[in-house]
Amino acid sequence: MRTEQIVLVATFHARPEARDELYGRLLEMVELTVVEPGCVQYELHTNDADPMQFTFVETWASAAALAGHDDSTHVRAIISDVPRLTSRPVIIQRLRRVGHNEEL
Repeated sequence: MRTEQIVLVATFHARPEARDELYGRLLEMVELTVVEPGCVQYELHTNDADPMQFTFVETWASAAALAGHDDSTHVRAIISDVPRLTSRPVIIQRLRRVGHNEEL
């Protein structure tokens, strides 16, 4: 049985006074995450129209790989600091690839 990869988009919106700190922490997340088992893609993006916004595009090989990531020390640390570093809740979208003949 083939398992579907999991694709997530996670968006953070920095508090102005914490932008540089959040940016550094998110860059550190990339370094720590790309070596995790089951991490297929983990990229950090910025929004040209909003310098306070940072977005991860993530692809995980399986639900187990994502669960391991979610339970990691670095994820728990950033989650605990989110209220101090961000001006709004983190938005996490779980996406599913659809084919051209697939109904939604």
